[in-house]
Amino acid sequence: MAQLQTEYTDVKDVRHQVEHVIVPENDKKTREQLMEELFTALAGNQKWVSA
Repeated sequence: MAQLQTEYTDVKDVRHQVEHVIVPENDKKTREQLMEELFTALAGNQKWVSA
């Protein structure tokens, strides 16, 4: 198995821990829920500016 990253450094030179989750392809319900949670977490921290 490949050696996966355990942390990364962002553009502000701050280190973050990385968590890897493996979901079987045939478990579509869990996979879809994970994708929704990930999208919400990533999109929820954005500050949108209207044009």
